Amino acid sequence: MRAIAEETFDGPIALMDLPTPEIGAGEVLIRVRAAGVNPFDWKVADGALEDQMKHRFPLIPGFDAAGVIERVGAGVTELAEGDEVYGYLFKPVIGDGTYAEYVGAPAPIVARKPVTVGFAEASALPTPGLTAMDLVDAVDTREGETILIVGATGGVGSYATQLAARRGAHVIATARRTNEALVRKLGAAETIDHTTEDIVDAVRMAHPGGIDAVIDVASDREALGRISTLVNEGGRLASSVYAADVEGLARRGIGATNVSMQPESRRLDKLSRMVDSGELSVRLDRTFPLEKAPQALEERRTGHIRGKIVLLIQ
Repeated sequence: MRAIAEETFDGPIALMDLPTPEIGAGEVLIRVRAAGVNPFDWKVADGALEDQMKHRFPLIPGFDAAGVIERVGAGVTELAEGDEVYGYLFKPVIGDGTYAEYVGAPAPIVARKPVTVGFAEASALPTPGLTAMDLVDAVDTREGETILIVGATGGVGSYATQLAARRGAHVIATARRTNEALVRKLGAAETIDHTTEDIVDAVRMAHPGGIDAVIDVASDREALGRISTLVNEGGRLASSVYAADVEGLARRGIGATNVSMQPESRRLDKLSRMVDSGELSVRLDRTFPLEKAPQALEERRTGHIRGKIVLLIQ
């Protein structure tokens, strides 16, 4: 099969001809039609998890995929050959990724894709969509509350903005001026251009009494510590990049969470229902053919993305 892979950490990533994965009991083989490109992908390729998990080389990056089930292993009853599926396909050994024509995965982390979108849009959903669900749940977003979302134009942030607004929250979104119309369309009531304004000063000026919650997908620990001063006692804060000082914020009466998303077909089914009902819309930044994956990863490294980058695999 054709696949994008590397022979060593931080090495050249190139198109290779590799064996099609074998599957065992409880697993499915997916013919990949599209693969989502996430920041985590290039970090893993650079060796970010080298000391934490086993890796297999040549290492195929990628965790998000949408495609068609080619074959099912023994004991798989919920899925069948020909089903259109998607998932966040994180496995105990890293290397059998989604930047390939085929990928194997445990059936319990695979679900039928939303029927109202294509493979490209479905592949843009799992990691950022599930993470956004967790973030919004973590801060227990409520109607009428004011919530700041830092990093609202990326994959996770754009979904979190929609979900929080759908729950009736007053959303303040950070976004470049050129992206203001986009985040307002997603549901933001206010925007802050983080490239020209100080986030904390801008929020404090508009909301001198403080705010109820923060969802942050971009800030480091120091920056998030400063942003957290905007949250009133009894408020909530969640980070998707493990930047929240949970114990320190608890001493101030703020409930904080560092969200660690886990793949599960039941939660993917919930995500599918939200997409099919119109509660959540998918926005693609751009698409690349599989052989252009190195370029797609470089684009993803810049961080200036409106929505999701996706690889199309024919």
